[in-house]
Amino acid sequence: MSQIEIAEIIEQIKQEIQIDANGQGKASVRAAARLANVNDAGLLRSLKTAADISRSKLVERLIYKGFEGAEILSWSESGIPDVAVATILHYYGYEAGKRCTTQAKFACQAFESIGVRAWIQDLLGWTKPATSTETAMTQIQLLAG
Repeated sequence: MSQIEIAEIIEQIKQEIQIDANGQGKASVRAAARLANVNDAGLLRSLKTAADISRSKLVERLIYKGFEGAEILSWSESGIPDVAVATILHYYGYEAGKRCTTQAKFACQAFESIGVRAWIQDLLGWTKPATSTETAMTQIQLLAG
């Protein structure tokens, strides 16, 4: 599996991903499962153990990362937060034993490099320069306004 294949999967699930006004992303259970190359019904079953006494190892990992059981239960309706998607990819890439997938490992590695870049950019206050089209649109709006 290559980075190109991961990019193709991301394109396929684009409609199942959203971002809020604070820049925090969410993905559907199906989108997260597709990224990890696991069955979405199986992922959902695992997440639903958040209310059980005997939780799945994935739910234990998510709780360790700071998520609450009730919050995890709501993800089938509200979407899985981006930080939790990263945890799910890491789990299925490295910690799920016989259920580990190569695709989850590659997705995790791809997102890790993006995350480090975003962290450095944020730390140093870098913002993406406007493209010539964006600059032209801004100038038009100022003239019209």
